[in-house]
Amino acid sequence: MLYQMKISKGDKIEEITLPRDDGSTFNLSETHGKKVLLTFYRIAGCSFCNLRLNEINKRFNELGNNFTHVAIFHSPVDNLRSYMKKHNNLPFTVLADEDFKYFQKYEIERSMMKTLSAMLFKSHKIIPAMLKGYIPLKIKGHFDIAVTDVLINEQGTVDEVYYAKKDIADHFSFEKIKEFATS
Repeated sequence: MLYQMKISKGDKIEEITLPRDDGSTFNLSETHGKKVLLTFYRIAGCSFCNLRLNEINKRFNELGNNFTHVAIFHSPVDNLRSYMKKHNNLPFTVLADEDFKYFQKYEIERSMMKTLSAMLFKSHKIIPAMLKGYIPLKIKGHFDIAVTDVLINEQGTVDEVYYAKKDIADHFSFEKIKEFATS
């Protein structure tokens, strides 16, 4: 039986081992000594998720040399790879959790109500996403995942965690991430 728990401030995240979008294996312990934004996204083609990756990618240099982002998607590696090619070599790690293992372990919420809320109140973001080619044509995974952001300090301890509250695309603000990364 899989041990499940919501992530809380002060927790140590157990080892996460998943394939990167290129198929190689990644271990979360590789980030030890760095500040980390660990995000549980939805599916590889999610318009909102890809816009978020795009935002972090464009502003990544503002986050300092002792920071990295680890993005986990509920998608198979081949599907993830095809969507990540649109970002042209992201400076952080993108992982595939096809079996939904870590999403379940850390009780990442699935919510049709939060999905509908995002579609209604953030629909203005869909058109720019579509223009960039971020269209979920191949939905391989749960589309109703409410994202979760986890800020992990250099010692591997959770500084803060944010389980989406308003809708499925509800994240820490970039300014919050920047403050954490550069403090």
